[in-house]
Amino acid sequence: MVNAPAKMPATMASAVSALPMNKKAFAALAALVLLAAFIWLRGALGLADASDTLPLRAAFPLYLWLTMPWSARTGAPARLPRTAFAGIALTLAGILADSTLLLAIGWIAFLDAFQSTFLEKIPRRFLVLPFLGFPWLTQNLDALGWLFRYTGAGAVQFLFIILGMTVHREGTLLFINNLPLSIEPACAGLNVLQSMLIVGCLLICIRIPGGWRFWLAISSLVPLAWVANTFRIFMLGCAGLMFGSDFARGWFHQWGGWLVLCLMFLLCERVFNLLARKRRIAA
Repeated sequence: MVNAPAKMPATMASAVSALPMNKKAFAALAALVLLAAFIWLRGALGLADASDTLPLRAAFPLYLWLTMPWSARTGAPARLPRTAFAGIALTLAGILADSTLLLAIGWIAFLDAFQSTFLEKIPRRFLVLPFLGFPWLTQNLDALGWLFRYTGAGAVQFLFIILGMTVHREGTLLFINNLPLSIEPACAGLNVLQSMLIVGCLLICIRIPGGWRFWLAISSLVPLAWVANTFRIFMLGCAGLMFGSDFARGWFHQWGGWLVLCLMFLLCERVFNLLARKRRIAA
């Protein structure tokens, strides 16, 4: 199990205080921060509501929290890491393709090169967290949102049929006992999906130190997020049937995002505890 630092650094200055007093290191770090700001703001400008990106910002301080304190590398590498060249290629490709996803991967490659050059070894699995801190999901994977809506509508239709309800479905629009339940893009889970992935990745990095169990846990995040989001849609339908559509569209709908985050946390906590326990038994 990875032991996280006792508390998060209070300021950016304290976060980088352990860096070697080297102009090249600070220049590289400044370049990383500026590039991250460019990618992040560029991706956020494409969103109708800036609040969609607020939870994503937690990924960067969480990364610092898991990796601190930083220790200076005792000997400089003989040559520039390959990931630096990969970062250059991916950044250029991201700019040409207008892809936040490629830019985010390129930034992670630069961060890995920075770690390899100036810092003692930091587990690469922690790089998943800052990668999720960029709004690439809402920018480049709209099809995933439609898939979440469509399959979620099918699952909710099945659940209500099991409960003996009369359900008619037209794509992502459900009529449950003549009550319309429209699964709009806001219910696709994209606004909270990346936040759910951050929550899951944090638990994985803390509970599972590496190996195939780590990647199995990472691959389970999207299915777990789908389960949590589908449960949210189901609960909205139940609320509409019991208390009326106005109630379901009001504060209950607004707080549904926080409900699904809590559910995602509980699901991940149970699944990853099981994986970590099996690893301890095997050891």
